[in-house]
Amino acid sequence: MESNTWETLVACGSETGTIEIQGSSNEESSEKYRRVITYMEDNSREKEAVGSLEEAIKPLEEDDWLLHFPLYVDPKVKKVIGAHLLKYPFKTHAAYETWLQYCFDEEKTNIIKLAGAVACSRKTVVLTGAGMSTESNLPDFRSKEGWWQKIDPKSIAVPEAVENNYSVFADFYGERIKALELTEPHAGHFILAEWEKNKLIHSVVTQNVDGLHRKAGSRTVYELHGALDKVKCHTCGVETDIDDFLQKKPCASCSGRLRPGVVLFGELLPEEAWNEALRNIEEADLVIVVGTSLEVYPVNQLPRMTEGKTIYVNAETESEHGSFDLLVEGKAKEVLEKAEKVLRSMSFY
Repeated sequence: MESNTWETLVACGSETGTIEIQGSSNEESSEKYRRVITYMEDNSREKEAVGSLEEAIKPLEEDDWLLHFPLYVDPKVKKVIGAHLLKYPFKTHAAYETWLQYCFDEEKTNIIKLAGAVACSRKTVVLTGAGMSTESNLPDFRSKEGWWQKIDPKSIAVPEAVENNYSVFADFYGERIKALELTEPHAGHFILAEWEKNKLIHSVVTQNVDGLHRKAGSRTVYELHGALDKVKCHTCGVETDIDDFLQKKPCASCSGRLRPGVVLFGELLPEEAWNEALRNIEEADLVIVVGTSLEVYPVNQLPRMTEGKTIYVNAETESEHGSFDLLVEGKAKEVLEKAEKVLRSMSFY
C-alpha cells in the first residue's frame, strides 16, 4: 500500500492512452515524482518512479510525448515545461502547438516559437527595415504617405542632384535630419539592444538610415544604407558636423559640397558594413528579418546567405516569403514586446 499522496501535475493523451506526471504531496518526505502510463488497449497502468521534476518532465523533449495532446497542466509546473518546449521552436505538429498554448496562456504560438528560437540560438543576427522605424513615427518612404510621394527619388536621392540641384537636395535631406532629431527609438529598438547586452543576439544589420538602433544602445550595428546623422564631403569624403550641412557650408578641406552619409540611388553599399553583415549572417544559427518587404537588392539576398534557421516578422507575410522557417505576422514593436515577455517569463535573462 502506497504511503504517499500523489497529485497529477501533467496529463496528456493520444489514441494509444494517457501519460501523467504525478508529484508526492507528503510533507514528511522529500518531493517525489513519477510517471503513470495508461494503455487504452487493455486499460493497464505502468508506474515509473523518477527523480526531480526536471527529470520527470524531460520525456517531453521526445517526439512520443509531443505527439500526445495536453489534457491538464498544473500552473506550478508551466514554467518548467515551457522551458523544455522552447528548445523546439520549429516544430509544427498540432499537439506541440497546443502544449505551447497551455504553458504560455494562449499567446500566439509563432510568438512563442520566435522567443524559443532566440533563447536557443548560439548566434542570432537581426535584419531590420523600414517597418522597424515607422513605429517611431518616421514615415516609410515606400508607403502611400512616404517621402517619395512628394519628391521623385530619381531626381533627388542621386549623386547627380548633389552637383546639379544641390539646393533642393540639401533642403530635402535637411528636413529629414531635423525630423530625426525629434525622433526617439521605440520599445522594440530597446529590446534588441537588451538582447544584445544579454548575448541573446549577436548583431543588427539594418537598411534604415535613422540611427535609432545605435540611439537605443545596440553596439554591433551594420548600417547598409548609411546614416543620416553622419555628414561627409561629396568630393573628398571627409566627415564633418551636421550643422555645416544644414547651413549649406562648403567642405573645410576641399570646398566641396556636403551631404549626408547615406547611400544614394546608383551608389555602392559601404564595403566594410556589407562584408561584416554578410560574414555575420553566413555564420549565424538564426537570422530574424524584421519590418522589411525585402524588395531592395542586394539586401534582399542576405536571408538566403545563411545555413541557419530564418524567421520573417512583418505586418504582412506574403506567400513569396515561404522560404522562411517561421513567419510571424505583426508590427515590429508589438511582436518584439511579446517575445520579450515570453523570454522573461522563462527567466532566460
